[in-house]
Amino acid sequence: MANAILRGSLFGVLSKKKSNGQQEVRKYEKKVVKATVRGLTLMVTGEQRDQTDLDVFLECLHRHKGLALGSLIKFKGGNFLSAIGRSQGSSDYKWLDGVLHRLATTSIELSDGRRYFQGPLIAKTYRDEDTHEYIIVFDPDIGVFFVDGTWTGLLVEERRALRGKQLALWLHGTYSTQDAPFAYKVETLLNLCDSETKKIFHFRASLKKALSDLSVVTGWTCWIDEKTDLVHVVKTKAVRHE
Repeated sequence: MANAILRGSLFGVLSKKKSNGQQEVRKYEKKVVKATVRGLTLMVTGEQRDQTDLDVFLECLHRHKGLALGSLIKFKGGNFLSAIGRSQGSSDYKWLDGVLHRLATTSIELSDGRRYFQGPLIAKTYRDEDTHEYIIVFDPDIGVFFVDGTWTGLLVEERRALRGKQLALWLHGTYSTQDAPFAYKVETLLNLCDSETKKIFHFRASLKKALSDLSVVTGWTCWIDEKTDLVHVVKTKAVRHE
């Protein structure tokens, strides 16, 4: 996954909100400047995205392995759902349709000072209603953020072990991009992950639990310095940057 995408709030931390009709409610953002690490700028238009959206985006990218971005990628909905650890009921197909629609209708402007991309996260999606076969297409220009040294291979097994733990998943993504993680302030992480928990003391409590979960799954040593409020993550194994 592109480091520039993981090091900010493009895919954030959301709680599940339901309307009176029990449909999930997500805020629509129009040209919103999102929080990122220093050196990156990101503007987004579209529905808010979370870690479940990132799971789908990651699997879409995985299915491009060995192919150029911009190629037509075909897959069966059931096979895709199974690959990301989901069931194959009617509600799961409906959920997948919703996520792919959200990714296709989300437009980003992303820059790292050298590279720039403006366009949708997924350029096109098609679906055969009878066979549940999907076709997706990425804009090849997004590939400028997937050249050597600018992306990180995420361990799917670790993400699956953290399933349902939005903050821990976000931490896993952003810290996977750093061999020697920078010590961020708790408040900085609150902004970077776009958490809906705005009270710093509430977020700190959630962060402690998420860091504990992250440590158990990855083997990293994670803690918050009570004196400085800095978050430390120490790794014992390197991640892949290619």
